[in-house]
Amino acid sequence: MPVKNKKGVKGGKHMPEPSFIKTSKTVSQTLADLRRLFLKWEIEDWEPIPAEQGPGYTVRYFRSRSWTEIGSYYQPTKAMNLRVCFQVIDNMFRWEARGVSGLVKGTAFMGGELVATERGRGEESFDEACAILGVEPEASWEEIDRLYKIKAQYAHPDKFTKN
Repeated sequence: MPVKNKKGVKGGKHMPEPSFIKTSKTVSQTLADLRRLFLKWEIEDWEPIPAEQGPGYTVRYFRSRSWTEIGSYYQPTKAMNLRVCFQVIDNMFRWEARGVSGLVKGTAFMGGELVATERGRGEESFDEACAILGVEPEASWEEIDRLYKIKAQYAHPDKFTKN
């Protein structure tokens, strides 16, 4: 069985050492940054997905009739992994604006697995909930309700049939 040595070589292949980003941004701050980024690019359907176990994070968004997922799992904290996802998406959009294509491979998403959570586990702050919904925490309850209904109708079109 190949063993990784001090130079990052595993089984004759060079393996880069993990590198950690430097950020003081919290999960809530990065969710707000993602909300603004997706708003700028007119993307309404997106969601941050924390790893079930460990500090990993995935951000999934719907654009050009396909879902794209960006995930980060090697940073030591959720905040750092989410920030990596933000940086990757931000840079992809920047390069796209400069005419570079082929940076993202869209992935078909047929549905996720629902995972039961323990009571009290997985609760987010109001700021995080607003970021996930796509509104500023200072938004009116009417605006929050309006966006919630739009998202619910998208996720459950069978529940909102027009007579």
